[in-house]
Amino acid sequence: MEENIQLEDAPNEIGQKLQKEIEKTVAELKEKDPLLKRVFPIVVFGNDEDGKDKYIGYFRQPGFTVFSKYLSATQANQAVAMRTLAKDCFVDGDKELVDDDSLFLFGLMGQLGKIIEIRQGKLVNLSKPGK
Repeated sequence: MEENIQLEDAPNEIGQKLQKEIEKTVAELKEKDPLLKRVFPIVVFGNDEDGKDKYIGYFRQPGFTVFSKYLSATQANQAVAMRTLAKDCFVDGDKELVDDDSLFLFGLMGQLGKIIEIRQGKLVNLSKPGK
């Protein structure tokens, strides 16, 4: 007998209800802090040892000082640099994502790079050929 599993019930899916809650929280965070331009909600799915099925953290895009601190720390230890970035950019949500080693290393860290992705751009070549 085959069971139909709806996205709402699937263990590693977000579902429409949670999606709407996340969108509402992002809007509320931006409303509270007008300087908060971009908010990155990151969902990490829990496992049998965790207390929850889903952990949600809301992170801001790092400013110059935070990004510079991150770049300096990457020279010594990538994992420490990523945790520092997570702590500095955390806005709201499940703090366990930053504080718990397992949730951080094997959940959040793989997704955290998305908040520092480089924008698309292109250099326009204005030099004339042959000069």
